[in-house]
Amino acid sequence: MSYVPADIREKRRRSAALRTSNFEAALNGFEKLIEHVAAQKKDERAGVFTQKEDVIDYNKFYAAVQDLFGPEVKNQDVKCFYRKLCSNPDVPVDWCEIFGYFSSEEDSLISHMDEENLVFLVSSKQQVAISGSRRRDVIKCIVKIPRLDLLIAASQKGLITVFNSQMKAQTSTNVTDTSWITGCDFLSQLKRIVATTERTIVVWDYKAQGNSQENYFVIKPVDHCLLCVCVVSQPHQFWRDDILLGDDGGFVSKFTVNSDDFGLKQAKSKRKSQTQVLDSKNFKSVKRKLHNDWVMKIRYIPTLNCFGSCSLDSVHSLVLESLARLEDNLPVREFSMPRGANSFCYCIKANVIVTGGDDKVLRLWHPSISTKPVGKLVGHMFSIIEIVSNEKDQHVVSLSSAKVFRVWDIQTLSLLQVFHDSQGDMQIYSMIFDSNHGMLITGSNVINMYPLTRIIQDTKQVPHTHEREITVVLYNRYFHHVLTICSESIIKVWELETGIQIYQILNPHGFNVELTSAAIDESGFLFATGACNGTVKVWDFDCGQELKVLPEGKDWKDGEHWVRRLMFMKPQEKQQHLILTLERNGKVKLIQGKEDSISLVVVWELPDVMPALQDGNHIVRLEVLTKDRSVAVPFPDVKPVVKGSVPQHVTNPAISMEVNCIDLLQVEGYNLIATGTLNGVILLWNFVTSTVNEVYRPEDCFTVHPDLDSKHFRINDILFLFRTPKCARRSSQESMCSSSQCESGKGPQSSKGSKQSIHDSEVKGEQLDDTAGEQRAGSKKYPSEAAKVADAQPPLLATAHEDGHLRLWTIEGNLVKDMLPFTKQWATSLTSLYTDSCARTLLTANVEIQATACLAGSFVRNCPSNLCRRRASGAYRLHRWLSEGLACP
Repeated sequence: MSYVPADIREKRRRSAALRTSNFEAALNGFEKLIEHVAAQKKDERAGVFTQKEDVIDYNKFYAAVQDLFGPEVKNQDVKCFYRKLCSNPDVPVDWCEIFGYFSSEEDSLISHMDEENLVFLVSSKQQVAISGSRRRDVIKCIVKIPRLDLLIAASQKGLITVFNSQMKAQTSTNVTDTSWITGCDFLSQLKRIVATTERTIVVWDYKAQGNSQENYFVIKPVDHCLLCVCVVSQPHQFWRDDILLGDDGGFVSKFTVNSDDFGLKQAKSKRKSQTQVLDSKNFKSVKRKLHNDWVMKIRYIPTLNCFGSCSLDSVHSLVLESLARLEDNLPVREFSMPRGANSFCYCIKANVIVTGGDDKVLRLWHPSISTKPVGKLVGHMFSIIEIVSNEKDQHVVSLSSAKVFRVWDIQTLSLLQVFHDSQGDMQIYSMIFDSNHGMLITGSNVINMYPLTRIIQDTKQVPHTHEREITVVLYNRYFHHVLTICSESIIKVWELETGIQIYQILNPHGFNVELTSAAIDESGFLFATGACNGTVKVWDFDCGQELKVLPEGKDWKDGEHWVRRLMFMKPQEKQQHLILTLERNGKVKLIQGKEDSISLVVVWELPDVMPALQDGNHIVRLEVLTKDRSVAVPFPDVKPVVKGSVPQHVTNPAISMEVNCIDLLQVEGYNLIATGTLNGVILLWNFVTSTVNEVYRPEDCFTVHPDLDSKHFRINDILFLFRTPKCARRSSQESMCSSSQCESGKGPQSSKGSKQSIHDSEVKGEQLDDTAGEQRAGSKKYPSEAAKVADAQPPLLATAHEDGHLRLWTIEGNLVKDMLPFTKQWATSLTSLYTDSCARTLLTANVEIQATACLAGSFVRNCPSNLCRRRASGAYRLHRWLSEGLACP
């Protein structure tokens, strides 16, 4: 044992102690974070309010965990841990779970949902048979040409086939040679295919037509039995390619071929269908003995500007060197491993070479360190025969002689998936990963293709999540989950990133009871559903458990209380749930539920003021009723004040005056409800001033026109546009930043505004809010902007009309804008509206499955009309559900 000086031992001891101390500090911080989150979730369940900026959602939790333990923690493990903590704050947790280690097998299975299909969707395996191949023939070599999106397959008995991107055979040829084919590749400069048999080199022009397809060139003789081949890709070389060959004598040879070697000779040939033999001595070639055994695989690595060759030799198992070393006798980089290497691959991002052989161990090597591997992967029970890499996902796939595939994460050295090819008894001779299509391709007697799970999900033109049409789509921004409901009333919850179904609920309101609406509360832990029979239920979003229910009334008529809209409201008391509902009959009700009761009850209802408005009144006063309430609600009990007697109008049954849409604004001193009716009347209920203001009434909306459709005046959706002072400060800072850029001449204005998503603009706003302190000094230069920020803009009201018009109103009833979204077709009915949290962008959807984006500007009143039209001119075709309702995160 070598002697280690005392100062070095002390330095090592201190370094180990420092690492231990840092990890202990991280664990202490993690325990405090868990205590904080658990306490917050308990408070939320108890009804204690938490400021929105203080809430630790998943994004904040994941960022905090990364700060403590570094970027090595996986998003999937952290999300599983966070979901477990939120569902039961009192459950004991172990810090090991954050790294994917569990104390029991059940926890591990729960965290890895459907682990069999985690990386490759084995159940979707596809097979392609090689037509024209001989009996008991096998695919000896497969090569992918990414630039042309072609695949070359060479069978052992001489059939070379070129497949297009759809895996349809494009052309093929039969090499009539007594020896077997051992490998193939593509000559990128000459645009031809090179293949090696045991005794010859074959060059084939795959683009030739007719009988010329059988016209290929054979280069021979060769000194040894050729086992593998690869082409050196040199972009600066024109009309010339270098071919690297490995043989059974341990030699690596380089052949240089030019276009003149084939094109001219082919033109002089008298019989174009005859195979031409070329003498190998007429080609420029060099070779060097690098191994003492068979050369099993040879590859050129452009990133390292060198080639690699592996052998069964235990001493010279892998050689990694530049092409210049083939022409001299200088030492080369050699990697040694027991029983040699059958295959290897290079991972660019990780900068490691992965080798595998008969000793069943995968070794990871740094290209510059040949003395010792930087890591080992153990698990195969038989010899490793092939290794390929998925550079995008940082995965390595290894194949054993028993046809067992193992998928590894090259960054964490963890095993992700194991699957077995159990069909047939034929050995697998070749394997590649097609990065263009996300496919693992293997060759035996047939070509097998294993697609990536995410590729299968991404390439579906219409995701088949339900058997029937989807009527409701909601997004939970805190858990990054999507809730969908179909016309068969099946509720499904999906994980947005992976597309995995979390759970589903069948017949949630009873057998054959249609669900008509749904909503998610602000915290993301609850969601509510409404049905055609008027019943309303509240569910636990995490597990889908039913919590509360509003039962169907005994005297209710069929379809009379059809729930059209649900909206969660901020509760006035602890342990309380408030839901605002709109029914098909036009009634607006407030439903309340308490923590200690499973029943929901109606505690408030919006009165009907339409009779008072039919006499030409535009403003109706509301009388606040003094009633003893057992629960606190955000709206007072009111009734319309009518001066004198209201004449009894005989309502024409052909005129529908029911409320069709509703929106709510309770922020910054406003307590407003806006409603739109079937006959086109827009009403604004102001519970601060106790008034009902008629914002808009179409002419003759209370009379029947035989030439007009009864739905012509209908208001399909209504939406408040309100910008909080915080959002106003963000917009002011952005405008000042853009103004200062233009004045200083730093470059042209960015054009991101028209292309950036709502989500991106919100993130950008948050970043600007963080730098508000730095911008305050610069705001002195713009006193007018500061004044605008100080005066908060009053809200606007946006309405979507049946005739295709988009109108913007002040709360006083003044029309600000009347727009028709520009499309190639005639104006069609607008069905839905949505805006981001800062009212920057307004989205509309119509019955033609089109969405239109309109820039709201400074509430559009200070925005030039041509800008608004330009922003409103971009229409995009979306999924069918968009015409029913935009998903509001």
